Amino acid sequence: MHRNHPGITIVLLSFVFINLNLLSCSRSAPQIQNYILKLIYNEDADGIREQLSLFVLAQDEDGKEDLDSLYIINDEQQLYWTLKSTEWITVNKDGQLWVGSHRLTMVDGQPLPRGLYRLILTDLGGERAERTIGLDAPLQSRYPFPRLIINGDAFTVISFYPKNTLLCYDMEGTMTRSIPLSSLSGNLKGLGLSTATTDIALWAEDPDAQVGAITKTVSIKP
Repeated sequence: MHRNHPGITIVLLSFVFINLNLLSCSRSAPQIQNYILKLIYNEDADGIREQLSLFVLAQDEDGKEDLDSLYIINDEQQLYWTLKSTEWITVNKDGQLWVGSHRLTMVDGQPLPRGLYRLILTDLGGERAERTIGLDAPLQSRYPFPRLIINGDAFTVISFYPKNTLLCYDMEGTMTRSIPLSSLSGNLKGLGLSTATTDIALWAEDPDAQVGAITKTVSIKP
């Protein structure tokens, strides 16, 4: 009869425990599978400012709760933006997770630097994914800034952008509906607006160039 030495048993059990512990702590790095980048001309009280809309198709086998931060870095100008998971917008489309923001701007209101940007997506375990993208939009828009004119119940849009959409807002400033326009003029009553709609704005877009413009909101209440 052979007897196992108790010291060997302890060593073997310790070895198994360590390996199981390592397996349970293994982590998967996040992935940036795709991205959508748009340059937006935004009209506010101070004039027309540029802002970036950036969303990345993020994947992490450890679950979306493991995603932590997205960094957008322009090395040439030594600029960067940080989006934390508690701050970014999450969009689930066709079972895919997109995270990002519509409002990446320069602090001083200057045009955004053209050129290369690095995207770094990190998770809670410190793993990261990196991708380089380019912003090559012209410094001067190819289209004049669009206009939305409201006169009573009639609306008129002056826009050279190929795609135009009315955005509806309630009194708290929440966008409640978007209405693609097939005609650049018409009657608001014919759009079936909700009684909660107090203001509208125009979103004009060139999807092929990934460029858009949004006007200030206009009140439609007397």
